[in-house]
Amino acid sequence: MKLQGFETNSQIISELGKRIKERRIALNMTQRDVAKDSGVSIRTISGFENGENISLDNLISILRVLRLLQEFNGLFPKKMIDPFEVLEQKQTQKRVYRKRANDKSWQWEE
Repeated sequence: MKLQGFETNSQIISELGKRIKERRIALNMTQRDVAKDSGVSIRTISGFENGENISLDNLISILRVLRLLQEFNGLFPKKMIDPFEVLEQKQTQKRVYRKRANDKSWQWEE
């Protein structure tokens, strides 16, 4: 989902609303169907499709119903595991070396 070229948050929200509407229609769903299955009001869905801002909670509910929730994986990918980091973590230190405080020779008390 490329949202390049949009200068304001309002423009991005409007574009997201249009895409949600396209997806809903492609799935042959009405706003009423999405509202019933998502628990989000028809007014909120209609508003979003027309460029109004909605809460993240409502957006997630709508995305779930439209089977688009997996698209969030692309937004926030998990950190790739570096095999060398794993090896470094598994290697344990074999010996502990202690520094000697002062290298004064020990003598018997007289």
